[in-house]
Amino acid sequence: MAKQTIIIDESLLKVNQHCIVLSSPIPLQTLSSAICGAGAGMYTHFINRHVSKDYKCINHKKDMEDFITSLGYNVDETIGMMTAVNTENVSFKLYNTETFSFLIVVTAGVGNAVDATKAHTITRYGDYIGTINTWIFINGKLSKEAFVQSVMTATEAKTKVLSDLQISDAQSNTIATGTSTDSILIAATQSGANLPYAGTATPLGKLIGKAIYHETKRAILNGSTRK
Repeated sequence: MAKQTIIIDESLLKVNQHCIVLSSPIPLQTLSSAICGAGAGMYTHFINRHVSKDYKCINHKKDMEDFITSLGYNVDETIGMMTAVNTENVSFKLYNTETFSFLIVVTAGVGNAVDATKAHTITRYGDYIGTINTWIFINGKLSKEAFVQSVMTATEAKTKVLSDLQISDAQSNTIATGTSTDSILIAATQSGANLPYAGTATPLGKLIGKAIYHETKRAILNGSTRK
């Protein structure tokens, strides 16, 4: 019997006012900047948790771990992020090609927008949590280079959205490049098409750029007001 191909798509997403959860039927190879599950690893569950704008906690990681456990998930199998953005304003879509596909999931608010080139001149930014959180679930086999390049390409596309929407850093009055608490996840099934690179000259990189631009822009506009 032929081995069934696992596809990560929007049918695996659960969205409510408290969090966004995606549970994969198999462990995925990951690279992330999440509070829980940062760095490279293998994870099955993915959570983007909503917190209030005035959220304060001495130990964010422990608090996130407790939240993961309260939902019935194993911390060692779960990547966890936080955001003060309304999680129901999420933007997501499955992008398909003849050889590979990927699911993009973005929550975005820009009330804490920052120009990275001016951040060294600012003494304090706001305390919002994870105001642009980006998930990319790739149905394909990525090299180590492709994981890192996916982060680079996605970040470039996100920055272009902020530029095109003329979103500024309120402290420096210059165009923002992101927010001070953005987070990203790249996850891959590590089966199917070989995808050795994800720069903007490659099929994977080209589609990531297009997809991240579209979903980030839509997520920001879904919020209608600056978060």
